[in-house]
Amino acid sequence: MAENILLKVRIAGIAFADPITTAAGLATATWEDQPLTLRDDEVSIVEDDPDEKEVFSHENDSAEDYDITGKGLSAKGSFIKMTRAQMVDLIGGATVGVDAAMKFHKSARKLTLNKAIKFTLKSGDTMIAPNAKGFVLINAGLGVDGVQKYPWKFKLLQASAEWDCDLVY
Repeated sequence: MAENILLKVRIAGIAFADPITTAAGLATATWEDQPLTLRDDEVSIVEDDPDEKEVFSHENDSAEDYDITGKGLSAKGSFIKMTRAQMVDLIGGATVGVDAAMKFHKSARKLTLNKAIKFTLKSGDTMIAPNAKGFVLINAGLGVDGVQKYPWKFKLLQASAEWDCDLVY
């Protein structure tokens, strides 16, 4: 049976930067803080089940070999209290008007983000995904005690052909 990684931590903040392609780039990245995360939600980094394939021959009933191909890590969670400018940057669309009259016009097209993600933990440690690709959605909880929640999901990708890394902890 393949082993899965499921990691849950308490988050103090999330920041984005341009994708990082070298280990040295971790120290020089320019990070931009992102909206708050929802306390009742979880931010999780999960390793997907790998593909498993047994290799058989005609002569033997039992497997000759066993091949495992990993599917990588994904991170998911939710933002809350997004500004309209952050909505444009993370969801797509545009803002129209100024100050109190400013409105967000959501685009029908889905914006795909390619970022480095830094998770700052309550313990003070950091986890960095140097290259992640994903999206942010709108789940507007309208009504009594409704929370505007913006779920996000990113696939953690290999940093570069030269640096085989998808998570630094």
